[in-house]
Amino acid sequence: MSVHPSHRRSSKVGFIAVFAMTLLLSGLLARVVQLQVRPEVKLQEYLRPRVGVRSELPQRGDILDRRGRVLSATRFGWRVYVDPVELPKEPSPVIVGLARTLGLPEEQVGERILSRMAENARRTPEKPPAMPPTPGQVIGELLGLDDAKVDPKLAASAVEEVDENVKKPIRYLPIGGVIEDEVAEKVRALKLAGVHLERRPIREYPGGSEVASIIGKVGVAGEGLIGSEKLLDRRLTGEAGKVSFVRDSAGRPLWIEPDQIKPATPGHDVSISLDLELQRIACEELMRGVEEYNAAGGRLISIDPNTGEILAMVDIVRPVPEAVAYPWIDKSVKKGGHEAPVPAPAVGGVRFITLKPDPGRAIHPALARNRCVEDVYEPGSTFKPFVWSTITDLGLARVDEVFATGHTTWFTSYGRPISDVTKRDQMTWTEVLINSSNIGMVKVGERLSFKQLHDAVARFGFGQRTNIGLAGESPGIVTPMSRWSKYTHTSVCFGHEVSVTPLQMVRAFSNFARSGDLAGTLPTLRMTAVTEVDPANRVLYRVLPSDVAVLTRQTMRGVTEAMEAKLDAREHTKHAWNYEIFGKSGTAEIPLGKAPTGKRRPVGSSGYFDGQYNSSFIAGGPVERPRLVTLVVIDDPGPELARKKLHYGASTAGPVVRRFMERGLAYLGVPPAPKEPKEDESKQHPALTTPVRSTAMNNAQE
Repeated sequence: MSVHPSHRRSSKVGFIAVFAMTLLLSGLLARVVQLQVRPEVKLQEYLRPRVGVRSELPQRGDILDRRGRVLSATRFGWRVYVDPVELPKEPSPVIVGLARTLGLPEEQVGERILSRMAENARRTPEKPPAMPPTPGQVIGELLGLDDAKVDPKLAASAVEEVDENVKKPIRYLPIGGVIEDEVAEKVRALKLAGVHLERRPIREYPGGSEVASIIGKVGVAGEGLIGSEKLLDRRLTGEAGKVSFVRDSAGRPLWIEPDQIKPATPGHDVSISLDLELQRIACEELMRGVEEYNAAGGRLISIDPNTGEILAMVDIVRPVPEAVAYPWIDKSVKKGGHEAPVPAPAVGGVRFITLKPDPGRAIHPALARNRCVEDVYEPGSTFKPFVWSTITDLGLARVDEVFATGHTTWFTSYGRPISDVTKRDQMTWTEVLINSSNIGMVKVGERLSFKQLHDAVARFGFGQRTNIGLAGESPGIVTPMSRWSKYTHTSVCFGHEVSVTPLQMVRAFSNFARSGDLAGTLPTLRMTAVTEVDPANRVLYRVLPSDVAVLTRQTMRGVTEAMEAKLDAREHTKHAWNYEIFGKSGTAEIPLGKAPTGKRRPVGSSGYFDGQYNSSFIAGGPVERPRLVTLVVIDDPGPELARKKLHYGASTAGPVVRRFMERGLAYLGVPPAPKEPKEDESKQHPALTTPVRSTAMNNAQE
């Protein structure tokens, strides 16, 4: 049967149409794939993902003091930002509207917006070239070749590199700080083109300036930068949430699937060891002392010796208008050349600036150096209890052993002169510590070998960081055994040629303040609060037998009684102290430290700021069962005190410690301590044969 010609034509046309449609659809499919997989460069900036994601910021955890008071907290607010690309060509209405609503100067807002619009104009030419250059033209122009001779792969990579180097227009410009909800509503009501609002976290510090240097700061992204904010960042930081949604071709949200919502997880609240009220008392008493003694600064740190928790830590710097910079000499000046002599010491002449520069302190309290952690000082006679207890433990001296101390200067076996403030013909070993006799300490200290004394210093934790976690902690300075000399040995016996941090001192002194089997052990210092502590976790290691530690504690009661008697005499009153404490005073000239870059010390310099001192007092209490160990360092008390012999630690730092301990122990609810010790409080060490109380206490000095 023959097919009609019209049917053949229709079949052929149909086949051609189907084939053409197939080709067209294949081409469209290929184009779609090409646009999805490798779109052209000029189209990439217009592409939007089909699924959009919006992040949900997590709430950063609060920092609390040990009693739950808020020291640092986060709340959310709004911040205005402008997209300069979306602004009208005449932005005056936007500038005026934002400035008035946000309470900012119009010129300030205008300068920020107009400068970014001008920058965008430079980045985006008004008349782009009619035909974009081919890859060959781009690379050919760069290399000076004909575009036809250029490798296509090399040309394509060059175009990508050129495109990466082209600066994109500025699309984000924040205006002002974080604002409250009511202000944000006013901004929305303006309906200004190019003006947007974003949700931002705000970190607030209700703890105030008293704790600023300890709490620290967070960055723009909400991460901890310094202080406890950085130390505890992992626990404080939450996990961001997100919401995923499908967009249309214009980028507008269409719908959200049920499983595409992940709520943000807030960070954990953390209680640190500080007690805000103890910190306030510490600030108040230390500031009183610094001002009363015309000092350049002061440091106070108080801990619980039983748990190692830091309860208060204060660092005060006070401007001293009359102080001048030390006259360092340029290294280029030869010794003996045009070199000025060192000015007279502060006692009768010029007063030098002794504290290190701290530019961050002037910007914000949180940016200040924490000198309780970062800066070292020579402890002077506050170091003697560690040497005294070591000698006693080794059986190299008995508490009733008598030593000739003399009324005048005594010379060591190698000819070094040693003198005392409290001058007596003879003293017992107990009186040597109470009266702070340099002669007695050096005489008996010579019974120690170099290694014994060096190892004792290291055993008490000096020369090594406490690893409390705060940034910038100094390990202190201890002369290594390879350079230990007779001179070093003598100096260390009375707290010189060793530099310590306040952190190290309170940790080491706590071995005298711990009770029961913990006496003679060092605690692990911590900045976080503890509720229940296993005794095994409270011990870093043992440094002394328990009975020697308690004996040293009881001996130092004489030091504090003498300090209190002098305070009564100076203030013409009889203080009725509720708590009996034990402690030790110290005074040492301030070392010059390293010379600035390109400088050296003048000829004739002693290496110290002559006549300028760090005066300190460290104490624990109450004696029966200590709850606090407190150290105060008064930096460079005024030269008028030195002229009157009132610059010693017992006369400056001692009263601050005494007042803080009295108020602090009462705040903690500690019952007033009995004046006399219990007879069964400690067992005598085999080498000790006499009572530890001494009639010499009334004359105790440095």
